[in-house]
Amino acid sequence: MLDSEMFGYSAGGGMPQMPVQGAESRHAARNVVFLEDRFERLSLVCMAMWSLIQDKTDLKEEDLLERVRTIDLMDGQADGKAEVHVSKCVKCKRTMNRRHLKCLYCGADKAAGSAFDRV
Repeated sequence: MLDSEMFGYSAGGGMPQMPVQGAESRHAARNVVFLEDRFERLSLVCMAMWSLIQDKTDLKEEDLLERVRTIDLMDGQADGKAEVHVSKCVKCKRTMNRRHLKCLYCGADKAAGSAFDRV
């Protein structure tokens, strides 16, 4: 391989090729699609749960909205977001990425304090 080809230039001159940026762009696009799909699945599950709860109880839409407001304010801000706490590994006490179910350092399972800790 010619030096010019190794750095993204064609042997005949012309514009440099940017394979890294193209790969990063494709990776970002795949992540967006993944997150959109996950959002749609979570929305569907939430709607199904709320429908079941309404069928089985006397709870109304106002009850749900009030609970959403209450939980939203638990972190001190009415911003439409639930605060995400940093978790520590139960075994080695290192900070864990919330997306991982096992500690990257020691392999211990992530402790689940809530069903939502694994979402």
